[in-house]
Amino acid sequence: MGRLLTLQSKETLKLSAYTRPSTLEDVVELAKKMREEDVEELRATGDTPKGCLLYCYLASKPCITMMSRHGYLMGMYGVIPEGEKSGRIWMLGQTKMTEDIRDKIWFLRESQVRLKELHKTYPLMFNIVDTRNRTHVKWLKWMKFTFIQNHIMNEGHLFHEFVRI
Repeated sequence: MGRLLTLQSKETLKLSAYTRPSTLEDVVELAKKMREEDVEELRATGDTPKGCLLYCYLASKPCITMMSRHGYLMGMYGVIPEGEKSGRIWMLGQTKMTEDIRDKIWFLRESQVRLKELHKTYPLMFNIVDTRNRTHVKWLKWMKFTFIQNHIMNEGHLFHEFVRI
């Protein structure tokens, strides 16, 4: 009976997903398991998953990893400073990021809290998003980012420039 309790306690799920500072290992892992929509978005900008994540990891303040309550890496996000009070916000996710409904609900709630925290340091945040990445476009609208103009990127792909002040 003692062994059964030990096994169960090791396999017990965390009560919720959580965040932590990113590591180089996270860069390598996420680059291998990135959502196809995110990979296609990076390709359209002329970048690769590993190259983009490494740059973002090194340049972002902060760079945060989201972990599932199941213990797997869900994604990474951060802000790359672009001035004293502005930054380029970004987020890239893993294919399993939205599989667990409790992790998904946690992500949606947590993203609003974290965005408010980031706004204290970066009153102006911006970036571009591939219009084909419908999940990100929908999330950005839900997070009340404003789409300000369109850009044509590599291979003629349309990107929205977005901002939040």
